[in-house]
Amino acid sequence: MTPTLAGRWQTRTFLLSCIGLPITLVFGFLYDNFSTPLVLLGYVWLLGLSWDVGYHLLQGLRWEGDWPPLFFGLGAFVEGLLLWGLVKAAFVWQAIGLAGLPGVDPGLTLAQFGAHYATVWLVTFLVMLGPLKIFFLKWRFRGGQLW
Repeated sequence: MTPTLAGRWQTRTFLLSCIGLPITLVFGFLYDNFSTPLVLLGYVWLLGLSWDVGYHLLQGLRWEGDWPPLFFGLGAFVEGLLLWGLVKAAFVWQAIGLAGLPGVDPGLTLAQFGAHYATVWLVTFLVMLGPLKIFFLKWRFRGGQLW
């Protein structure tokens, strides 16, 4: 299946809403801070929408027009590094008096961020590879569009 840009956006929004949100709430409970994980999930969604434009263009250069699953993992790793870089840069900005990344707790550690980000990504990826295709039979024939 070669996803369309609209299909990428719909799939990302659906998976982060239905799968990522409950996982994020569990992490909010574990960390005793619901706002930071929820805000990070929002940043993942926003970054993902912009990344999808680039992914879509790059995918068009491949002769079969599709990504191997390894590329999903590499893309997630780069996306996670970028988001953590923005979080750390925001902490530096706040230390010198500039506005940082809104909504992110300055006490967030790399371990907390990594556990949350990796769990959300892994579970949504696995749902996309399996159950999504079972419950939305025409998903792959519509270029990833759910509605």
